[in-house]
Amino acid sequence: SVKPSNEEIWINVEGDMKYGKISYVPALYKIFDEIIVNAADNKQRDSSMNKIMVDIDPEEGFIKVWNNGNGIPVVMHEVEKCYVPELIFGNLLTGSNFDDNEQKTTGGRNGYGAKLANIFSTKFIVETFDSSRSLIYKQEFTDNMSVKGEPEIKKKSTGTDFTSITFYPDFK
Repeated sequence: SVKPSNEEIWINVEGDMKYGKISYVPALYKIFDEIIVNAADNKQRDSSMNKIMVDIDPEEGFIKVWNNGNGIPVVMHEVEKCYVPELIFGNLLTGSNFDDNEQKTTGGRNGYGAKLANIFSTKFIVETFDSSRSLIYKQEFTDNMSVKGEPEIKKKSTGTDFTSITFYPDFK
């Protein structure tokens, strides 16, 4: 729902956990959840990942989720003829989490989540560093994923892998 919901839950108030009332928009919560779950899923694939950072800027209107796990491979997909990060975040039904028999320890299913966050955002930026190929990738989607910018790919010889998603929820 895009209508505010009021609930009583445990919340952090200046470092203390207290039971209190909150008001939130479930749709906004869900698109944030989709991006944070992707970062958590990366930990399942990369045990060396040890950091997820979230930056929420209410004045600029964006949310950024960054993790230091393995970067997304910066390669052209042989069948779809686009780069893998674009495929993951900008093309529906391209997920890899389809096996109902596989044990799940986090979330995500069928490749919709992050794409829906993109669709419900006025701007959506994907950045990743693929150290195995020494490539850094950046691509921007705008107008609720209807405008796809060209990927910017640059050589970068050193550094730690990361993936960063910055999105500007469509508040209207």
